[in-house]
Amino acid sequence: MHNSKNYILTLLLSLFFINLSAQNFNISNERTFSTLFNKHVDTLENFHTSIRPFSKNELPKYDKIIAAYKTVKGDLIRNEHFITSKNNTFSLDPIVNLGYTLEKGNAVSQNLIESSFGFSLEKSFGKKWTSQIAVLADHSKYPAHVNHQVQNKNISPGYGYSNLDRSVSGQANITFTPDDNFAIQLGYGKNFIGDGYRSLFLSDNANSYPYLKVTANIWKLKYMALYTNYQDIRNSEGNTSKYFQKLSTAHYLSLNATKWWNIGLFESIIWQAQEGDFYRGYDINYFNPVIMLRPIEYSQGSSDNALLGGSMKFKIRKKNILYTQLILDEFLLGEIKSGNGWWANKYGYQFGLKSYDFAWIKNLTLQLEYNMVRPFTYSHSYTQTSISTLQNYAHFNAPLAHPLGANFNEAIASLSYQKNRWIIEAMATVSKVGFDTNSTTSVGQNLYIPNNNRASEYGNTTTQGLTTDIINSTIKVSYLLNPKSQLLIQAGVTNRSYKNNIENTSNNMFFIGLKTAINNRYFDF
Repeated sequence: MHNSKNYILTLLLSLFFINLSAQNFNISNERTFSTLFNKHVDTLENFHTSIRPFSKNELPKYDKIIAAYKTVKGDLIRNEHFITSKNNTFSLDPIVNLGYTLEKGNAVSQNLIESSFGFSLEKSFGKKWTSQIAVLADHSKYPAHVNHQVQNKNISPGYGYSNLDRSVSGQANITFTPDDNFAIQLGYGKNFIGDGYRSLFLSDNANSYPYLKVTANIWKLKYMALYTNYQDIRNSEGNTSKYFQKLSTAHYLSLNATKWWNIGLFESIIWQAQEGDFYRGYDINYFNPVIMLRPIEYSQGSSDNALLGGSMKFKIRKKNILYTQLILDEFLLGEIKSGNGWWANKYGYQFGLKSYDFAWIKNLTLQLEYNMVRPFTYSHSYTQTSISTLQNYAHFNAPLAHPLGANFNEAIASLSYQKNRWIIEAMATVSKVGFDTNSTTSVGQNLYIPNNNRASEYGNTTTQGLTTDIINSTIKVSYLLNPKSQLLIQAGVTNRSYKNNIENTSNNMFFIGLKTAINNRYFDF
């Protein structure tokens, strides 16, 4: 498993040279680009919106939506792939992220250059096989709070290992679609479960990872089994042979109970590939595709890290969506009722609203969201074979769910408007988080501190520790240069304020750039 990423990328790249026309490609989940089709997706009947990325087979009107943007005379404004085969079974596009940011504040003044280049390939083989590859090399300077994470965690948010401000990001997959109901995908990339801006189940916050995904879409049900290989990269200095391998199985069941009511059930379990001198590898018990992992874990008497969750979504007059998630890590009902703040009452919840054609303005979308996660949620204890926590719900030094980890409250508000090739977005995130102040004793925010080392057994409250207020506000204007290659030109301004008993800063960031909208990167933390 140590070189699983390299094996998968090599396998998928080699398939492009086989001269074998299905079009079941993944559709980008990048937030700005998704504005083009989100309303269509959320207003479809019997569609399962919480399992992303979507595939083109699921959205037969996707190509029609993209084709509506006609090529304009001249070479800059287009609706064509850079290179494509005559029978449309192969396409090649460059990936370009070039930008300039001026950051000014009471503690910093700097000019920042974003410079990333790569390519994306798509190819289909016959009627049932498709494959995609996207590779990006990044050499950029980031705002102060992002750079702090790059320097301290050796990761560039959403990308891979960062050394001297250099990192490489990659995604790849091969998909077998035997019929309209089933799909099997082997890949290296990201997945997202939920209807919100954030997900408390599984988000696209962390770096890409190897996975095997099986989905079944039958009647009013969609079921996903996801088998993944996560890595703990601490103390590795970028040497992949020193990455500690963590294996996981996740299941998600989505049921459209009525035309207006969706119910979702989630479970995930993570375990160490290596336990002392014993190489455990992929536990065959967890390869079970049925959504019953918790009883299996109990039957084995294991200390593996298990999560359970439930979600609901309600449609109101078709264009208004209410959604919610509840994540359960560990709890005792009696301890919750007592109100004593027991440390192991670990849970979180999300409530959100999306309103399309808001205020009767066509293509104006409002989204409101609230997230709360209790201290110690997603964390785990150390074991007898390790003095470090190796089964936390994290990958590549980043949380797999919310970027803030745990021990926070957050409110989000956004407005987006799209007309022709123009997209205007305004967004604010307001969070209160209780940070850990050292690496040995935990108050429940840092997932990489073992919860054995908790500061208190009782009396734990959300945002305890170094209570910090963080506000991120952004106004951004994008112009769609090429919807097929997902190329945008963007300009905007962001204000970030950060306040606690130690630090009080406010920074403005003015930015402009050319961007290929491949994936999401979260800097609002």
